[in-house]
Amino acid sequence: MKQKNMFKKTQLKNKTNLFLVPLENTQAVTVLVMYPVGSRYESEKLSGVSHYIEHLMFKGTKKRPTTLKLTREIDRLGAHYNAFTSKEYTGYYITTDKKYTDKSLDILSDMLYGSLFDKKEMEREKGPIVEEIRMYKDNPIMNINNIFEELMYDGSPLGRDIAGTEKHVLSYKRDDVLKFRDKYYSPANMTLVVAGAIDDSTKKLIEQYFGLEKNGKNISKVFKPFCFGSGIKKDRIRVEHKKTDQAQLMLGFPGFKYTDKENTVDTLMNTILGGTMSSRLFIQIRERRGLAYFIRSGSDNFRDTGYSYVRVALEAKNINKAISVIKKEIEKLIEKGPTKKELEDAKTHIRGSMTLSLESSSAQASWYAHRALFADKIQTPEEKLAELEKVTIEDIKRVAKKIFKWDKMRVAIIGDVKRGEIEF
Repeated sequence: MKQKNMFKKTQLKNKTNLFLVPLENTQAVTVLVMYPVGSRYESEKLSGVSHYIEHLMFKGTKKRPTTLKLTREIDRLGAHYNAFTSKEYTGYYITTDKKYTDKSLDILSDMLYGSLFDKKEMEREKGPIVEEIRMYKDNPIMNINNIFEELMYDGSPLGRDIAGTEKHVLSYKRDDVLKFRDKYYSPANMTLVVAGAIDDSTKKLIEQYFGLEKNGKNISKVFKPFCFGSGIKKDRIRVEHKKTDQAQLMLGFPGFKYTDKENTVDTLMNTILGGTMSSRLFIQIRERRGLAYFIRSGSDNFRDTGYSYVRVALEAKNINKAISVIKKEIEKLIEKGPTKKELEDAKTHIRGSMTLSLESSSAQASWYAHRALFADKIQTPEEKLAELEKVTIEDIKRVAKKIFKWDKMRVAIIGDVKRGEIEF
């Protein structure tokens, strides 16, 4: 990663936040646009509408009036392109050969500013979204995270499925959808990152395609704060009964919001606990006892909250045994912390994996876009790694003690199991 402090932040005349990230030794350019809007920004009535709007951006524009005309023009470039919706942001990107920078800026700005939102297309697209919801529901590996977050944040929009429900999707009215879009999809609410093989001409092209659009009147960044579900023990477990050969188990604890300084320690702690094939949980659950093929620990962060988790895929009869082993390993970490060798190895693991992951222009664009939307200060990868190096064994013990409180633990399970059989 030679791009130390190379990014440049500016603002277009319409207040779009622009990040330019020039990279050496690449012929690719990524244009990434992100908005601070997702499912937690929605009313109950419009649950899933952010995800619906993301789909509709590919359904034709004034310049490219059909899906085929739009996607064929991108496909002929050999581009990588897609969009994504989360609980707190929505993003759109195109990665192309640098010679197509002009065209990718043209297409992406056209989608975001010129999409038709044709009434017939809007009705038609409800079908694929309903099928997408069903696909996730039918796949326990994909759905366990939804079940867990519904349990953890029960009672707040943060606990809702990003895509909404079939009933919600089928009930959307065009005027309500456009009103929601206009509330958030304004230039002043946009973060635009262009990374890769960029030069002096790139800025002029950006201003041409993204700098002329005017802002709406009622721009919003408002969302409802989170709340945790009931803390009573019987309410801290959710079992979705499903006839499967393998059960999905996810347990977790309230953690840190995106800007919390403890997140760096938390990342190292989870690398040691269950982030690699040599981690404590992998060795104890898979290698020593043969209870599971897949096990991992990690964390997720939001603007005002977060959580640390352990996920396991295993036979239903082994769930209680696995929970017991997980608890013992966590207790050891709280009491004694990691060894000096474990901490050193976790640091080099994160450094190595981060270096590899940031080789591409798309990964660099994502790095800066996320920090622009959520962080108090934009950190370069090098600055983040320098922060990582300062973490001590005592830091790990302190954070483990802060996170792992058994009376706060939530347990979510999908599989052929009865709730009364689970001990936690």
